[in-house]
Amino acid sequence: MFWKRSVDSSAKFLLAAIILCIGTCVVMGQDSKPAAGADLKAIWKDSATGLAWTAKDNGSMVSPNQAGDYCGSLRLGGYSDWRMPTIDELEALYDSKLSKLYKVKGSIELSDSCVLSGTTNSSGETWTLCFNSGSRNLGGGSGCGTTGRALCARGPAQ
Repeated sequence: MFWKRSVDSSAKFLLAAIILCIGTCVVMGQDSKPAAGADLKAIWKDSATGLAWTAKDNGSMVSPNQAGDYCGSLRLGGYSDWRMPTIDELEALYDSKLSKLYKVKGSIELSDSCVLSGTTNSSGETWTLCFNSGSRNLGGGSGCGTTGRALCARGPAQ
């Protein structure tokens, strides 16, 4: 009799676990995106362009190659297709009307005004955007040198 009760309670537990799993799978759906958890707060989506942005830059001055490596190896929000933005994409984030020090749209936080782009000129110099003045610069212009912060984007390049 003890064995029968034990089997009955085990079967009920197993059945409850199966129902819970099926319910969870139905809610998530087969095509659901990878769970991102706290990563979702680390991403800002620009509804005007459809691009997703890291909510913070990398936090230190890096070379263009280091910035490219940083964005290329970033895994955030369940995505691995992060890239350096073009200079036009960075410029679209600048809003001169904002009262904050670095005039970047949305919830993006910059630790420095100079952000590297993935755009180069015909000589191979990398364009940067200065988020306190809105100016585009090549190495050495307006306080931005040959290094800057990496702010990563995902979505189609413009």
